[in-house]
Order: sequence, then C-alpha cells, then structure tokens
Amino acid sequence: MSSIKEEYRSTMALSTVHSVWVRVTAWMIAVAALLNTLCYVLRTTNPVIRSDDWYFLDIFLSKAADGSLGITDFFVKRYGDDHAQPLLKLLLLIDWRYFDLDFTMEAVVGVFAAAACVLILHQFVMAGRCGDVTDNRRYLAWVAMCVLLLSLNAVGIWTWSLVAIGYLTIVPVLLFMGAAWHALQRRRYVVLIAATLLLGVVADDSALIAAIATILALLVVAFSDGSQRAGVWRAIITIVACIVVVRIGYRFAPVIGASQDPSMSAQLSKLVGRLSAGDWWKWFSLPLSLPVVYEFPDRMISSWVLWPIVRATMVALLLAAHIAFWWRAWRGKYNLPMFVAICLMLLSYAWLAGILLVRVSYFGSDYLYQDRYVQFFQFNLVALLLMWATASELGPKIVSWRHTLLTVFPIAGCLAMLAIQVPLSSDAWHRQRYLPHYYQQLAIQIGQLAENPANTEGCLPELVVCGWSLEKRQQLVQFLRVNHLNVFSPKVQARYSYLPRLPTAAAVPPLLPSVPVPAGTH
Repeated sequence: MSSIKEEYRSTMALSTVHSVWVRVTAWMIAVAALLNTLCYVLRTTNPVIRSDDWYFLDIFLSKAADGSLGITDFFVKRYGDDHAQPLLKLLLLIDWRYFDLDFTMEAVVGVFAAAACVLILHQFVMAGRCGDVTDNRRYLAWVAMCVLLLSLNAVGIWTWSLVAIGYLTIVPVLLFMGAAWHALQRRRYVVLIAATLLLGVVADDSALIAAIATILALLVVAFSDGSQRAGVWRAIITIVACIVVVRIGYRFAPVIGASQDPSMSAQLSKLVGRLSAGDWWKWFSLPLSLPVVYEFPDRMISSWVLWPIVRATMVALLLAAHIAFWWRAWRGKYNLPMFVAICLMLLSYAWLAGILLVRVSYFGSDYLYQDRYVQFFQFNLVALLLMWATASELGPKIVSWRHTLLTVFPIAGCLAMLAIQVPLSSDAWHRQRYLPHYYQQLAIQIGQLAENPANTEGCLPELVVCGWSLEKRQQLVQFLRVNHLNVFSPKVQARYSYLPRLPTAAAVPPLLPSVPVPAGTH
C-alpha cells in the first residue's frame, strides 16, 4: 500500500512540475508576442495624418483648438449609421495635446488594448480551473489566442492606427459578456447594468451588435438548460432596458457629413447580385483562413504551389470545427469560457454579415482581403479555442476515436499556429523597410499642399483632403502648419528620421465652420 501511495505522489509531483513549465512557457510566449508587436508598431506604424483622420481634424480637433469643444462633439457622426467612436476622439484629444498629433501613439494604445483583451481572456479561460492536467489544455488555448490577437500576420492592423485602436472597443465587449454570465449565475445585476451602459456609450452600434449576440447566447443557454431560464430572462430584460436607454441618447448625436444613409434593400439586392459572380465561396473561406495566414510568405519554398492546397485543407478543418462547436453548444452544461465562446462566435458572424452587406455588396468578394477585417475575423478562432479549452471538462470522460480526434487536431492546430508566427513575423519585419518611403511621400505632399492648396495632382489615395473644397483644404493644412502638428511638428520630425523638415507658420489662421465633407475610406 505504501508503495502505491509513493508512486501516486511521485506521479502528481511530476504532473505539477510539468504544469508549471507549461504555464511559464505560455507566459514567455505571450510576453514575446507583445514585445514583438509593440516594437513593430513603434518602428512601422504610419505617423502621418491620413484618410478619416482628416475628418476628425475638421469636426473635432478644430473645436478643441478654439475652445468650443463640448461633450456632444465626442459623439458626432458623418451620417446616421456611422460609428460615433467617442473613445477614438478622446485619444485624438490626448494625442493633440501631448504628442503633437503623432498617430503612432494611438497604435501603441491599440497594442496595449489587445494585450488587455488577452488578459481578460486569460481570466475567462482559467475560471473554475481545478489545478489538474486540464490546465495544460487551457494554457495552450490561451497562448494560441494571445499570438492570434498580437500576430504580425495582417500588418495593416498595426500600420494604420485607426484600425489598431479597434481593440479598445473589444475590451468593454468582453467585460460585458463576462458580466452577463456573472448575472446569470449569481442573480445580481448591478455589474451587468454598469457593463451594458459602459459598452453602449463607448461602442455605439458595435454595442448593439454585441448585445444582440449575447442575448442570442443567453437564449441558447435557456433552450439547452431549463434550470437557467428564469435567470436568462432577467438578464435579457436588463440588457435590453440599458441598451434602449443608450440608443435613445444616441438619437440626439450630431451628424456632420455629406454621406447619405445607404438603403438596406439596395444593399441586399447588390449582395444577391454578387452571387452570380461565382466567388461566393470566399464569403466563408477567407474569414476562416485569413486570421491564420493572411498572406503566405513569398520567401518560403514552393509557396505558390502548396499554399492553395494548404488553405483549402485549413478551411475544411475549420468548417468541421464550427460544426463541432455548435454540436457541443446545444448539448448544454456551460461554464464561463463556453458562454463567452458562444457570444463571440455569434458576434463574429454578425460582423461578417455587416461586411458582406455594406462592403462586399458594392465592392465585390475580394474586398474581404482587406487586412483590417482580419481584426474581426480573428474572433471566430478565439471562440473555437475558448470552447475547446474547457468544454470536455463538463461532459463524460469517454475514450474513443472521436474523442481522440477532438483532442489531437486542436492541439496540432494550436502548435501549428504558434509555429507559423515565426515566418509570418520575419516576413513582416522584412517588408517593414519599404513603408517609411511611402509615409515620406505622404508628408511631402502635405507640405506641397501647405505651399499651394490648389496643387492636388498626384495626391495619394490616403490624402482624402485633396478631394475636398479648396477653402477647407487650405484651412486644415494651415491649421496643422501653424500649430506645429503632425508632419509640421519638430518633435514628430525628430522621432522619425524619414519625415521631411517642413517649415511652420507663425500665426493661427481663422477657423472656418465645419461643412459636409466626404466620409473617407474607413
């Protein structure tokens, strides 16, 4: 008997040591991914004003400069269905006051927001952990989420600050989903009310989509587990009441812009018409595959020959994973990570539907290749990982070939995702050398507009101000110049050696009233 006890203690000790090493390795990989992305942003993000930033300069920062900025200006929109983005405007205000409008600083905030998402997901994955061998699965799933959100796979997420700070909106989304589960389990709704109101105020229409996804997830729980139904309905009523209050407030948000609200029927009609193009398969294959590998590194051997086969195999496996996800979701017995997984999966479907309806309907299926959309596509993989991390702990421990497959394939997938980050990161750093020249050209053209606002020949697409009226173009460029902002700031010029030393002006020009301008490209 004593020998059996000694053997058991020895086995448990080895298991504990193994789990500690798994934990340490996971955190080391997470920190390495964060530092790699942060360094990449500091070296590569575009600091020059571009695209929608010109619109915010016109309708928001100009008011901050003359002292007329009010609370409603944080919620101004270009048209009724536009995103208010109050968090973005708050960051712009900080950037203007302390960093001379250096847009790299906003991308840095985006990196730390993505890191905050990773930490929140860590809390979700580790909720209810038992300290046994299943911790290894949890940590493997979590570190895969970490490298996914902090990957240099689609570098456009990090080189355009307006996209990078999109992770700032995901933080209250995750907190809201966690609060919904907390309310469902404990029948206490103060935290849920606070989280819903916070999300509704800072995320605008994204909050509405997240709320609908969470409500649908609650309905799935109610359908699968009858004992939860009373709590589900109370949580749903709380969420709906809070969202309605916030949406009523948003009805009073000011609208300053020339874009018209697109017709839903027209969008649906165009989207149906796109089906005849024959590339509808991209509507599901690209959202599944692009978050894993956006663009296969050209320097890898036989990439053009093997990559289509690899991508097709990956899409097939991920489709099977989605089927397994919903098969497990409808079986009941939920915990926090599983509930959040269902919420995120439904949210990712809603994001994809919005992109298809608003963008693909007008620009075609290849518009899904926009690397900024990878930020949305990532979360269907996060949902799969959350479900896999802990779902098996709530079911019967049955050893079969199916159970083995459901264990081996996800582990192999996580390890492959970790391994592919090395060539993807190397390729991103290799291509980094070509970006500063483009940023330099943007700065030079802005300097030319300052000297002659009428000279718009050859304007790069990101300089949307070139398509605006001469008076507005002159006023905005001179506003940057005389206030020593962005490319006219000596501090910004000192941070980036490739920026030209543009001359500044001495007097602040009179500010013109804001007039409708095009909505930009974002």
